[in-house]
Amino acid sequence: MTGRNLQTGEAAAAGLSKTGNATFVAADHGSSADWDRVIETALSRFGRVDILLANAGITHATPTADMTLEEFRGLNRTNLKGCFLGVKHAVAAMRRNGEGGAIVLMSSIVGKVGIPGLIHYSAAKGGLRLMAKAAALELGPEKIRVNSLHPGMIRTDMTAPFPEAQMAARIPLGKFGEPEDVANAALFLAGPRGQFITGTELVIDGGWLVQ
Repeated sequence: MTGRNLQTGEAAAAGLSKTGNATFVAADHGSSADWDRVIETALSRFGRVDILLANAGITHATPTADMTLEEFRGLNRTNLKGCFLGVKHAVAAMRRNGEGGAIVLMSSIVGKVGIPGLIHYSAAKGGLRLMAKAAALELGPEKIRVNSLHPGMIRTDMTAPFPEAQMAARIPLGKFGEPEDVANAALFLAGPRGQFITGTELVIDGGWLVQ
């Protein structure tokens, strides 16, 4: 597990370690040097890398005409560049095993449809959608599968500012999703039940996009 918040990350890893084996490494996903350290820690602790879930993401709304280049680049340093670096470093580690692997890129429904005020976020999430497809084509012969996940309104800190009752009225299933809904989808794509799936887009949005 990686992230920039040491306290939150270590607490999450400690919770997971009650039923499994988790290690947290404080890292900036936009830093290639930090990714080197993350992968080195994984290899040292677990001996190999089989799966990457590239899940880091930040967001905030800004009208396009008011958005600075620094703001655009800052968001995409984490949301797009960070995922590219994760893929780059994870693939190198997977090749050491010679047995393939699985990569899941966390995109969004915003990677499939535009949202006003989120031109930077939309660009990043749309980029991840096609990054997964291009990587799936390139890495398929090495048995490395690459897919993208596209959550909608999931009950997290990121969606806390949205009025749930009002937003849920636009969702066919009538409610926000839970983090476990996304985790289960990621587990499916990364695990043996998804072994013949690559280059696909799995949407977890309660039916939002079918309208």
